[in-house]
Amino acid sequence: MVSLQNINLYFGSNHLLDSINFVISPGEKIALIGKNGAGKTTLFKIITNEISPDSGQIAIPGDFKIGYLSQHFDFDDTKGLQEICMEVFKEYFDMEDMVIKLSEELGHNPSEKRMIEILEKLDELNIKIQAAVGTNPLADIAKILKGLGFTEDQFDKPVTDLSGGWKMRVQIAKLLLLKPDLLLLDEPDNHLDIEALIWFEKYIINYPGAVLFISHDVEFMSNTANRILELSNRKISDYKSNYRKYLESKALRLEKEEQAFTNQQKEIKQKEKTINRFMAKATKTKMAQSMKKQLDKVERIELESEDITNINIQFPPTPQSGKRVLNVKSLYKSFGDKNVIADLNMEIERDLKIAFVGQNGQGKSTLVKLIADKLKADSGIIELGHNVIVSYFAQNQSEIFDNKLDVLESLELHADVEFAPYARKTLGAFAFSGEDVYKKVSVLSGGEKSRLAMACMVSQKSNFLLLDEPTNHLDIQSKARLKQAIANYPGTLIIVSHDRDILRGIIDITYEFKEGEIHQHLGDLDYVLNKRKQDDIRSFETHSLAVKSNAQTNNDSKLSYQEQKQLNRQLSNTEKRIEDIEAKIKSIQEKLYDPEFFNSDDGPKAVKELKQLEESLTKQNTKWDQLVINLEQ
Repeated sequence: MVSLQNINLYFGSNHLLDSINFVISPGEKIALIGKNGAGKTTLFKIITNEISPDSGQIAIPGDFKIGYLSQHFDFDDTKGLQEICMEVFKEYFDMEDMVIKLSEELGHNPSEKRMIEILEKLDELNIKIQAAVGTNPLADIAKILKGLGFTEDQFDKPVTDLSGGWKMRVQIAKLLLLKPDLLLLDEPDNHLDIEALIWFEKYIINYPGAVLFISHDVEFMSNTANRILELSNRKISDYKSNYRKYLESKALRLEKEEQAFTNQQKEIKQKEKTINRFMAKATKTKMAQSMKKQLDKVERIELESEDITNINIQFPPTPQSGKRVLNVKSLYKSFGDKNVIADLNMEIERDLKIAFVGQNGQGKSTLVKLIADKLKADSGIIELGHNVIVSYFAQNQSEIFDNKLDVLESLELHADVEFAPYARKTLGAFAFSGEDVYKKVSVLSGGEKSRLAMACMVSQKSNFLLLDEPTNHLDIQSKARLKQAIANYPGTLIIVSHDRDILRGIIDITYEFKEGEIHQHLGDLDYVLNKRKQDDIRSFETHSLAVKSNAQTNNDSKLSYQEQKQLNRQLSNTEKRIEDIEAKIKSIQEKLYDPEFFNSDDGPKAVKELKQLEESLTKQNTKWDQLVINLEQ
């Protein structure tokens, strides 16, 4: 159990944490949420004793182990992956070595006294070994590494070859293998793709110890947290519920606070009027001064800063593109010996919203860069359709800014000329209000730079938007604004993301990048998961649809690109027929609701026609189902 009592912290004149109180009990799964800059990471550092509060107490039992996911690596990356993880079990393996040495000594016929000593020591070591681990360490290591997305052939390879994101997974693996009583996780979802996130959720839910984590991933919090701590206006609000119930409880709390704030402001104004009136009279000046001192001591109710997620973000008007936005033929791209894109064929039509999902390193970002002309293919064709205007948001988009400029100047520089007059309104939509717009880029946090980059993105004309991991460093409110912007985008869109909430409800087609192949699913990620009735995206057993890899070209059981194209056309035509029939059915039904029409000479004819249309609709729906099955087979 960890207890924080009346924690206060100042950074200069800035009162960051005010009388923070909460207790972490064994087994709790707690989400610590709040806007960027609220002090969440600082609170973690207070718990781990990296920062000392100005006042207050932290009570932690002496034998209580805390594991903190640091952003800095604490391992030698020249070592192999499994070797690094085995360091966690150093005490265990040292004891095993001692068991081997004592057993060998026992085989050399020691004296009776020494034999008794050895046997007693062996018993002691065996008990400690079981208590230290309880299972096979190598099996534990393999389970966690595979869950985090590593393959067995990577276990002995040096970690130095991995990207920063994959190295962070090594850090997560070491932390999980330590099995501390309290896990402190600072935005672990930033380093995990959808596959690893789904596994990680299950691991956290079943973890026997307590977990306190910072996250802006709504799906991750909804699936794991049974308690929410919200840090806002320097104080903690404690909700002993899941995320959904937290939202309901918070709405009620804010309503009451707003009412209390209104009443207090009314009372303050009345008292100020009385003070001003008394100050004007020499006989009552002393009384007025006393009243003012009392008023100054009143603790003012502070409302949370305005939630502006309901602001309607609109992209600049852009001419419509042609019906075919993108055509990719026989595309190849490799890095050294690794083939990332192999014999890729893809066709994208206007107004579709498309998601690229799958494990990191499978080629999602590479394909987006190729489409955006930021990379050159080894071979193949990438054709943009008629009147297509591309806008590309890269993972490192926030690095494009000049540190000498302020926020407003940066947006005006990157926005289209005709959109510049709306710069202040756009910045407001992305939580830059008042004096914030004059902040220099050099002092912005990672989250603030990402929000500025998004504001620039929506201020530029485009009808084909490419987004590569746009949610990195964004808090929940900023993600909500981004999702709204994506939903309202009037053109064609491709997004690479591991944020399931962003991908929910607004995606038409999902492309899954997996083991060198790319599979098309006609729906969003939820549609795919529900259809397959799987919890883990690794278990998908789909075949390639409109996208084909080189490994499939010699398989006669697969559809050719032309066959897929023809089936897709038939599917589109069938959907149009279904819409037409449904419209006719609705029209006839509305007429039949009128008793006079129903009893007229035209009534029986309409009933007969309605029956025929309903039979036709059943046939078309059956045809649509079969076409989808054919495509997926």
